[in-house]
Amino acid sequence: MAREINIGDKVAIIATVGKRIEDRVTLHIPTATYPCSTGDPRAKPGDKMRFEGEVVHVDEELGRVTVQVLGRVTVDAGTVELVKKYHRPKSTTPMIDESA
Repeated sequence: MAREINIGDKVAIIATVGKRIEDRVTLHIPTATYPCSTGDPRAKPGDKMRFEGEVVHVDEELGRVTVQVLGRVTVDAGTVELVKKYHRPKSTTPMIDESA
């Protein structure tokens, strides 16, 4: 992958609003594996919407990532924008007692 995206990183996905069906709009996400929709009373077809979520799975072999946004959405790693890297918390005491 061109960028190092790991599990826990916060990323953004840009979606284009498609047609309106009653109170919901369809979303077109580049390289997504299935269609999505959301309820937004102000969205019009052609608008761009930005969704931020956390990476829950990385497939380095295929270059795809699964993001927890609008459910779970799997897209190519090149279509997401890195917002914030995940840094694990620094613990002061070990969780495993190695003296035993």
